[in-house]
Amino acid sequence: MSATSGAEASSVWLRRTLWVLGLALAARLVSLWFNNTDLFFDEAQYWVWGKEPAFGYFSKPPVLGWTIGAFTAVCGDSTFCIRLPSPVFHTLTALIIFAATQRLFDARTAFWAALLYALLPAVSLSSTVISTDVPLLLFWALALYAFIRFEAEQSWRWAVVLGLAIGGGLMAKYAMFYFLLCAAIYALGSEKRPHILASAKFWVAVVIALASLLPNILWNQQNSFATVSHTGENIGWGGQFPNLGGLGEFFASQFGVMGPLMFIVYLAGLVRLPVEGMNQKQWLLIAFSAPVLLIICFQAVMAKAYANWAAAAYIAATIMVADFMVNYIPEWWRRVTVSLHLGVFAVLAIAVCFARPGQLPLPGDLNPFERMQGAEASAREAAKLIEPGDAVILTDNRRMSALMAYYLRDAGLPFAAWRVGEGVTDHFELTRAYQDDPRTPVFYMTRSSNPAGVIAQFDDAELLGTFKPKAGEIRQVWFYRLRDHTGAVQRQ
Repeated sequence: MSATSGAEASSVWLRRTLWVLGLALAARLVSLWFNNTDLFFDEAQYWVWGKEPAFGYFSKPPVLGWTIGAFTAVCGDSTFCIRLPSPVFHTLTALIIFAATQRLFDARTAFWAALLYALLPAVSLSSTVISTDVPLLLFWALALYAFIRFEAEQSWRWAVVLGLAIGGGLMAKYAMFYFLLCAAIYALGSEKRPHILASAKFWVAVVIALASLLPNILWNQQNSFATVSHTGENIGWGGQFPNLGGLGEFFASQFGVMGPLMFIVYLAGLVRLPVEGMNQKQWLLIAFSAPVLLIICFQAVMAKAYANWAAAAYIAATIMVADFMVNYIPEWWRRVTVSLHLGVFAVLAIAVCFARPGQLPLPGDLNPFERMQGAEASAREAAKLIEPGDAVILTDNRRMSALMAYYLRDAGLPFAAWRVGEGVTDHFELTRAYQDDPRTPVFYMTRSSNPAGVIAQFDDAELLGTFKPKAGEIRQVWFYRLRDHTGAVQRQ
């Protein structure tokens, strides 16, 4: 094929990719517009972060908060705007995957890699909500593309892009550190070893990446290393070992994250390529995916691991599977995979539009959106009881704090969180603990039927009423008005 015809073919596949990804994005935006699930408490917390720009937050680095803050500053505080970065960023990630795959293989394989990523079940689900994985995957894909370009060209330009991409990923989620580990494994496993590890430009990229994280490190230093401590608590080693049940649960969940056929093809590649022989490109894709999966499997054995914790592995894994499905195995694998994933895409896009209790005709009162209901209804009930003389809205757990901060954002009252003891356990206790600025009267909301530890520190406590949402994680909420804070020390 001549250079001209090759360029024309690449242009055709690029146009197809843009059309397909554009259609997928349009469908997701329509679905997101009609999505009637309440915000999950994590999403509400991220919205709060967006209103309070900082270089760090209690449980995560700051990029997601900044992102939501930027989007909502332009289009408002609706759930649509809060979740809007998710489908947009996933589309950009798919485009970067196209570029990376084209560099490694060809434009046809790149088209299928971008499409397969856009239709991953995990991506279809993620596009209906907002989470820290969204910017992480975008930066991981950009870093992988920059790494491929840097390896080929050894230029300062791509070294800088690589460093900035890794740094951006670190400021999105600390899981981006896996990228540096993957790069080292790739280099040491290469026939040219130590390969890029001998390049001064690569180490400049590493310095740029770590320097990008410096503001977050300084924020942590000023806040008792809150994010680092929280991350350590999430890892949670020290429980029952070995947690083989947890490992089995995590591993099984990956068939749902990537899709059953794609995960089977990926596992087959991991088993067969080292035995039958692989080229440098295939080794790169294994090196930038398998270590992440193995690390999280180890975490699952040690304590627990959630299905999304290995999300970063599926950038390179999707490219690897696309290469197999386009160039090595029968076409029906690809056709069935795309058909299956399109079905998941459609079901999720439609289901979130009919997520209110009783709207989905599911057997046995099954409610897949149980955890994303009840918050708005509870807030409406609270708004009826708040009086002009109230000085503050008080909550006593992170979930209620996050959800009410969002759904009572127009109440015109400051929010406060009740801090138990001297330690800080969440973002709200860190930034707006009631004990740091006590004021009365207090409008107090709690999910506890007997909040004696809080009420005992006020001379006057009036129960205003209770409310049971029709569905949701908030089973029941009690409303109080508290007056005359005594300031007594709470004993635990």
